[in-house]
Amino acid sequence: MNTTIERETLLRALSRVQGVVDKRHAMAVLTNVLLEAEDDQLRLIGSDIEVSLAQRIHAKVAEGGRAAVSARTLFEIVRESTSDDVTLKLLDNQWLEVSAGNSTFKLMGVQPDEHPGMPSAVTNGSAGAKVELGAGDLSEMIRKTVFAVSTDDTRSNLAGVYLEPNADGDGLRMVATDGHRLAMIDRQVAGGKLEAGIILPRKGLAEVGKMLPEETGSVTLTMVGNEAQIEIGDALLSMRLVEGTFPDYRRVIPDETPREVCADRDDLLRTLRRVSILSSERARGVRFKLLEGALEVSTNNPDMGEATEQLPIDYSGDSIEVGFNSKYLLDVLGVFEEGCVVEIGLGDELSPGVIRGTDKQYCYVVMPMRI
Repeated sequence: MNTTIERETLLRALSRVQGVVDKRHAMAVLTNVLLEAEDDQLRLIGSDIEVSLAQRIHAKVAEGGRAAVSARTLFEIVRESTSDDVTLKLLDNQWLEVSAGNSTFKLMGVQPDEHPGMPSAVTNGSAGAKVELGAGDLSEMIRKTVFAVSTDDTRSNLAGVYLEPNADGDGLRMVATDGHRLAMIDRQVAGGKLEAGIILPRKGLAEVGKMLPEETGSVTLTMVGNEAQIEIGDALLSMRLVEGTFPDYRRVIPDETPREVCADRDDLLRTLRRVSILSSERARGVRFKLLEGALEVSTNNPDMGEATEQLPIDYSGDSIEVGFNSKYLLDVLGVFEEGCVVEIGLGDELSPGVIRGTDKQYCYVVMPMRI
């Protein structure tokens, strides 16, 4: 292999691979990036078995070939280089020579055949479902749900985002929950149809979410066997589906919330940030109290003190008090647009709260807590 690539192009590709490669994986070969040069392209592949990424970039290939070297080391060399181009040349015994300007590095590599490469999905002979949707829509779906995925390793069926056809059958719905809060969003698709619900892993979606802001067109999502593959421009990301059955999330969404209040998103966000300074680090509890024309947000921490702040709102109903985890509220307010108005639906002190913004296809449910 002997190929020359523009530094910025190679750095962008290696940066994407960094998010997938496991720096401390028990299988040492998975800390490497697989390089495949052919025709006028260089293909970079990173994998941790569960998530794999193949990135194609333009290259001047004098001699084709394959190599596998430390993904982190190669990334750092290219990042620190000031040269316009980087040349990769395979030497004897799988060593790779990296030349950039006046610098030359020789990296110890491994047999490329030892690297798993991209997974070959096992199917039953039937074609996998394929869906096409806008990159912006998918980016927003991920951004507004992935933060609610459970981090509890004992609840594997909640360790991802549930993707299913929406109620009308002409779009997709993403749902994420950790048992304390739930985020749900619907979006239309440009083509294709998803036949059944699947659970996409948090890590895979997080990496997809990083790549999507650079895209302006559409992306293709294909389900084949136990793998979901997403084509994003010149990249293909494959992720192994989470096993298990996603819970019936519809049961926790209230049919109605008798008390509806509206608040400025920015004002509520700042109020919660201030008040939650004195909340317990473990429970992060704050209390909402509805008053005539005001929402009172307070917390009481025996070890630190107490805080109270009133936020003007449009409300004229009866008074009610309910406690919430402030982190769960701050998380969702962080994905709403600046300057928008948020609607908060409340039942009683034991009922979940429902939060919506200007996007009526997005819904957030947060369970109450005793304070």
